Amino acid sequence: MMNQHYSEQTAKDSKPAVLEQLIQNGQPVFGVFSHVKNINYLDYHSHLISQKSLPTWRKALKANQFCFIQIIEPPYRICLALATIKLATSAFVYIYNEDTEQLEVCEALQPLTLQTQLEGDCYQGRMAFTHAKLSMTLSFTPSQVSVLLDSHCIGVKAALVRQAQPLVVCTPTGRRGWTFTQKEPLTAVSGHLFIKDHSKFAVEAQAQHIDFTASSVANLDWTLGYMRHETNWFWACINHYLADGRHFVLNLAMGVNETGASENACWLDGQISYLPPVMFVRDECKPSVGQQAASAQTTETSTPKPWRIYHQNLGWSTVHINLTFTPIRAYKKTDNFGVVASIFEQWIGFYSGEIHLGERVITLDKVLGLAEDHFAKW
Repeated sequence: MMNQHYSEQTAKDSKPAVLEQLIQNGQPVFGVFSHVKNINYLDYHSHLISQKSLPTWRKALKANQFCFIQIIEPPYRICLALATIKLATSAFVYIYNEDTEQLEVCEALQPLTLQTQLEGDCYQGRMAFTHAKLSMTLSFTPSQVSVLLDSHCIGVKAALVRQAQPLVVCTPTGRRGWTFTQKEPLTAVSGHLFIKDHSKFAVEAQAQHIDFTASSVANLDWTLGYMRHETNWFWACINHYLADGRHFVLNLAMGVNETGASENACWLDGQISYLPPVMFVRDECKPSVGQQAASAQTTETSTPKPWRIYHQNLGWSTVHINLTFTPIRAYKKTDNFGVVASIFEQWIGFYSGEIHLGERVITLDKVLGLAEDHFAKW
């Protein structure tokens, strides 16, 4: 009876806390939370090696900020992002057709924060980017995320309703830095996708207006922080309806959150389950047998090899993760400006394997999802 009471009390006490402010007494609060009401990052008491405090303008300049949103309306998968390191700001959108395996991309890059607005945070804020090739406005309220996007190939207008259980994590990075991230499923998608007449997805060169439906789903990844000068990470994402009709969302990462907490979780019909750290193993692309036999003049590309994502079970956890990811298509972008550089690969492919949550087993068999391999120097 005492053991049962202790277990129940421990489970109750270990639920993630709600924070009024992320920065308290000049320093971030580290851990996994259910909600952070105010991401007051400019209250952070950041120091140089000399221990001299940084002024507010330098703290604002050094803070990196990213937002990624995925919207799925079968057969279309729309992925868009806005990211700034203050020395440069970039945005992209791509659309993928699951039936034809076609991919269409639009991207833009601007120096500093030219024609960019960054206000507030992921609960009460706005991110906007304007460029001749691509413009987007992302608006955040406690109840929803709104997307307004226009590019040379597509337009998107969407309202994405939040669920009650986001994944909220803040961890130390390097000697003085830290990283905050919030990831969450979004449902009750309303609005539309507009495919322009010169897009490769236009039918007989006719523009298409596609309304989002009750089966449309989305997910959000919002990150802000003071990261290492050189940063790399792997990321895995699934947003899918299982065979039994349950809505399943998975977020796994390796490489940014260095200690103390994991930004790994899955959701079943909106109910979050926290997951332990995982390892990503990605073999280098190797030429196929046919390519090995080809002459030196051959220009065929290498065949991407499956990735492995797994949890090393040491006996103290009832969670077990063992997945493979087989890449199909990728959005790749490489920038090298000396002081600032980025090697970005976001792959679309199939996940297979199992996730054990105690006695519950989630089996994945060729489930379409995303995987990312990103190196950045800023």
